[in-house]
Amino acid sequence: MNKKISAVLGTGIIIISSLASSVWAECNGVEVSVKGKIANNAQAEGATLGVAALNMGGEKFKCAVSGDPQPLMPEGPNFRHTLVCDDKVGADEPQSQITLNTFFVSPLVVTGYCPDIEEGVPNPFGPDSFTFEELSIPDPATARGVFVGADPSDSSITITGDYNCNGGINMKFNGVMCFTD
Repeated sequence: MNKKISAVLGTGIIIISSLASSVWAECNGVEVSVKGKIANNAQAEGATLGVAALNMGGEKFKCAVSGDPQPLMPEGPNFRHTLVCDDKVGADEPQSQITLNTFFVSPLVVTGYCPDIEEGVPNPFGPDSFTFEELSIPDPATARGVFVGADPSDSSITITGDYNCNGGINMKFNGVMCFTD
């Protein structure tokens, strides 16, 4: 299998959902399945930082993940997640990288209350723990290495996750990445 295709989803962020299947057409290039796990932590001002184990078309990748919250806009993404993967490239080549535009696809589901760290001092990671579901779409302008050729109109990755009271975020993802020929 082409290394370019197998590294496409270092993000570990995307599952095909009924929303995605109604929006995107069939892949007109090479379709590659992606799945994996992400472990990250909340950072200051809503950012996230972590690692992803990505399986793309049967090839496995280890990737760093950085999430940047986006301003609340009706049509805009909620986060932009950037993945950089350790795919052992040559000295003159970049590591594979891609940024995903990520959207919440359903309301957050509160799973518990996060107590104050002491009386009158709120938990710095928020008042609640919760579960969530997101949809991620690649931004081809950010693609390097194996992600070059990622087609946002035919790719979709669904992510499900849990956010805990200590700012820990565990996610699973799966979906497809489509690459133009």
